[in-house]
Amino acid sequence: MRAPLRIARPLAALLLAVASAVALAACGSSAEERARTQLEQATGRGNIQETRATELEAEAQKLREELSGLKRKRASEAAANADPGAAGGGASGSGSAGGGGAILSAQARASFDQLAGSLSGPVGVAVAGAGRGQQVEQLGALQSAVAWSTSKVPVAMAAISAGVANDGDLRQAITASDNAAATRLWDALGGGGAAAAATDAQLRAAGDEATATESRTLRSGFTPFGQTNWALADQARFTAGMACTEAGGQVLGLMGEVISAHRWGLGATGLPAQLKGGWGPGSSPGSGGGYLDRQMGIVTVDGKPLAVAIAAQPGDGSHESGTTALTTLARWVVDNADVSSLPAEPAC
Repeated sequence: MRAPLRIARPLAALLLAVASAVALAACGSSAEERARTQLEQATGRGNIQETRATELEAEAQKLREELSGLKRKRASEAAANADPGAAGGGASGSGSAGGGGAILSAQARASFDQLAGSLSGPVGVAVAGAGRGQQVEQLGALQSAVAWSTSKVPVAMAAISAGVANDGDLRQAITASDNAAATRLWDALGGGGAAAAATDAQLRAAGDEATATESRTLRSGFTPFGQTNWALADQARFTAGMACTEAGGQVLGLMGEVISAHRWGLGATGLPAQLKGGWGPGSSPGSGGGYLDRQMGIVTVDGKPLAVAIAAQPGDGSHESGTTALTTLARWVVDNADVSSLPAEPAC
């Protein structure tokens, strides 16, 4: 893969200095000393430029996150102005945005409060009809968290859209959550800021106007994109709009073929579902801790596609308890969601 320009330039300068040093070294001791000085200066310039490139990348990511926060704030304010009752908090932390009939009734919300109180840690749910501009309704104290492997979905879409996706890597990244395969897709997009920008473009195309893909490696041993902060409402909105893009439609197809070991949550409801899970130690970008488990997907309820994003942070911090909680949440969703007003096909 071609090196980014900011790295290639200092590297080229360094190689030129080395070549000059070799030539000068053949001219005697004084020339050798000049060559050594020249090489040291070039190396210093290269280090400075690489350090500055890293600093600029961090500044760019900070600006992306600030913009994401502003967009989320504006969306929340718009929802509150359009329907003051919809954006309220309540014991369950419920909220919604957009228009359309309610999916979760007052009775369902009360039922959720009881369910959440019976679980060992905070949980969250966000639902929407399929398509762009659909109403998003949210319940639970856990409203935003690190994306983990759910971020592989927009990364895969970006690789498809850019024409750089290897079919084998796509399948492994989505159906088996293979980290190496997902990293190859990320690298094919240019890595870092370039890959993050391409991924953000897919988020926007499917309707998520707020999320900013993490471009930096915040934790050693973990992918940059996996440390993206992704609000459940934004994830549900994105999932709802995936079918409205060519790349999203392809990835949804793969999400319908997830391996059996990962078919907890929506995959354990007994209903047709396309899903992708994410899990790992830590609930916020760059930090460790107990496991955070989450899942996004489309489940067909009474013939209507319903976009769902769910998350759990179990009290014992284990992945097993997290996936058990997600299955409980998913079954609650399909039992309590009123899909009568939802479109039978994605409203694109």
